[in-house]
Amino acid sequence: MTTEPTEEAEAPQPAPEVVLQYNKEDCDEHGFTSVWNVAAATCDGDTARTREMAGRMLGFLCKKDYEHVVVSSTDAQYLDEWFEREKAILYNWKADSETTDAITQHAQVPAASMISFLKREKFKPTANYSPRRADRVAWFQEKWGVG
Repeated sequence: MTTEPTEEAEAPQPAPEVVLQYNKEDCDEHGFTSVWNVAAATCDGDTARTREMAGRMLGFLCKKDYEHVVVSSTDAQYLDEWFEREKAILYNWKADSETTDAITQHAQVPAASMISFLKREKFKPTANYSPRRADRVAWFQEKWGVG
């Protein structure tokens, strides 16, 4: 017995193409903005999609040991204190976690350079990037610039 597709059968829809982008209005005078802002511009401001994209970006940047993340000394202290209270700030960057919002809103990156890096290193917006816990802590403590 063979089956033939009917009009009612749904063909799988290809994933929509994601265009990485940022808003110049979100950048400071040096071209820096938060990872969250890049994800929000990429996802047209949809909060759920932004959180998912921001978490994926952060995981990818961590796995690739991206060195151009900066955070103010006040924000670094805030994130350190949060990490002491709740490890999830570095361990849970999933779409259902508000810790994704907190860390990506404080992580400042050179917007154009980061997007170029993501493209060059073949970031896939639908892929799951899950760095090891030790790598997350090391990346945050050793690679992020404070100032």
